[in-house]
Amino acid sequence: MKIKKYLIIISIFLIGVSAALFVYNYNSNIAKVIADTLRLDDQEATIRAIKKVMPAVVSIIIMDKQTTTVINLNTGEQTQKTDIVQKGSGTGFLISADGLILTNRHVAGAGNEKTAEYRIILNSGKQYYAQLIGKDPINDLAVLKIFDKNLPYVQLGDSDKLQIGSTVVAIGNTLGRYQNSATKGIVSGLGRSIEASDQSGSINETLDNVIQTDAEINLGNSGGPLVDLEGNVIGVNVAIDQSGSSIGFAIPVNDAKPVIKTVREIGRIVRPRLGIRYHMLTPELAQQLKLAKDTGAWITVNNDGTSSVLEGSPADLAGLKPGDIVMEINGIKIQGKITLISIVQKYKPGDKIGLKVFRDGKFLVLVAVLDEFR
Repeated sequence: MKIKKYLIIISIFLIGVSAALFVYNYNSNIAKVIADTLRLDDQEATIRAIKKVMPAVVSIIIMDKQTTTVINLNTGEQTQKTDIVQKGSGTGFLISADGLILTNRHVAGAGNEKTAEYRIILNSGKQYYAQLIGKDPINDLAVLKIFDKNLPYVQLGDSDKLQIGSTVVAIGNTLGRYQNSATKGIVSGLGRSIEASDQSGSINETLDNVIQTDAEINLGNSGGPLVDLEGNVIGVNVAIDQSGSSIGFAIPVNDAKPVIKTVREIGRIVRPRLGIRYHMLTPELAQQLKLAKDTGAWITVNNDGTSSVLEGSPADLAGLKPGDIVMEINGIKIQGKITLISIVQKYKPGDKIGLKVFRDGKFLVLVAVLDEFR
């Protein structure tokens, strides 16, 4: 009886071990299948997104006149010779079936807008010459137009819904040679403020509220789309930080939508203007500047004697002064991604806006009538 009892116990133990091993292997196989499926889904989503956008991405070649002096070594006679040469290249993308193209202002600005020729090459290989519709006076954006119909165009997403860690794809005419190259990464940061300049350092500007990504934005990718895995454009590639590795920036597409809207409705770029230079405050910057408020738009105090409130501008006429901190516009608090410029751009030239301003320890309410950037 004891032997039978021990045999039963051993049998139960062995059955239990076998069942545990079966469950472990089963769960391991499920985990492996799930992991493989997730990797496959991510890969397929990336491919689908690129295929969706790629037909609407264009390469832009800027040609312009270049005059050189030719000296006859025998006679010393000097003559002027004018040639058409390539001045620059970049990327853009079609935003309408009738040929509107969004790109960067610094791409379009590689040539003289009165004499430059803008050559457009579609992913299909088809080529056009484009007309410059306009350059955005406040952001690094420009709009070109080619004349055709039923052209492929992108879908615009909602950049306000972006989160750090979101997967994105940058597409562009890398180095002006590798048309429609795609790189993949994530959103590394949001609401960045950067000082941008061209390669020569002759053009400098501040870009607010830009998207930071580790998707490689190579030279020549400027003006190309930053795309989510749904194949929607959520940014316009604009700059890289050459002092680091894989640090690129894109203008949120929601900041470009007012430009697109006015071009469609009016036929040119119209931007409302307040007329100040400012810095968006953070607790760190406020502490560094020893300011009483750590949010809002601080109107800069220039050391070179120039005023950061443009003379005769709506800000000047409203009574704004260097050192003021604009806290709210029409009750909307200025903080984080909600920048002064993003609020102002919701209005039209001629609109009145109320400004809650902090000055010398007191709050003031001023009224400004916006005019148009010229």
